[in-house]
Amino acid sequence: MVWKTNTTLHTITGIVSFLIFCQVNTAQSKAYDIISKQDTLGMLKISKNVIEDIHKYHYDIDMRVKLLVQIHLKYEINATYNKNQLLSANVDNMVNGKPHHSSTILWQDSYYILHIKNRKSQKLLDPISYSGILLFFEEPTGVERVFSEYSGHFGTLKLIGKNQYELLLHNGKKNQYVYEGGVLTRANINSSMVNFQLKLKR
Repeated sequence: MVWKTNTTLHTITGIVSFLIFCQVNTAQSKAYDIISKQDTLGMLKISKNVIEDIHKYHYDIDMRVKLLVQIHLKYEINATYNKNQLLSANVDNMVNGKPHHSSTILWQDSYYILHIKNRKSQKLLDPISYSGILLFFEEPTGVERVFSEYSGHFGTLKLIGKNQYELLLHNGKKNQYVYEGGVLTRANINSSMVNFQLKLKR
């Protein structure tokens, strides 16, 4: 009887520990085809890891496009949030294996320091609750302003249809995002080099 009781307690403890671990440490990932004029140019991979209140997001584009010459474009974003506040983010953009653009933003207890390649560092005072990378992980219900990790500017987001949103960037360009069940399924992206569509790989 004692042996059975100890075994039962051990099993219950193991189950509880497993459930706690699942709540504390979770991960998700998705992939999207990058399409332009019906040609598949490459792939976008995104991932999210959650450990208690810390959320880490990763965005990685690898694509090849022919303009006047063949261009191999790699674009990576890493961002860390504590609950609903951006703590840090960094962007690295490579073109044909050479650095093209980089930026970092870091929360310093009461303000951010923003570093963008070839620009003077800036101090931002207001906490940032929503940045561009989050558009790829959750439907932006009720969100009106989106911080760009790439440019360091805020864009304006508006609902343009059922589960469809348009982001007006600081430079006048517009991106569109479409969601199903809270998941981003399609997007039209107007980048500085090439315009393309994203389609969720199922």
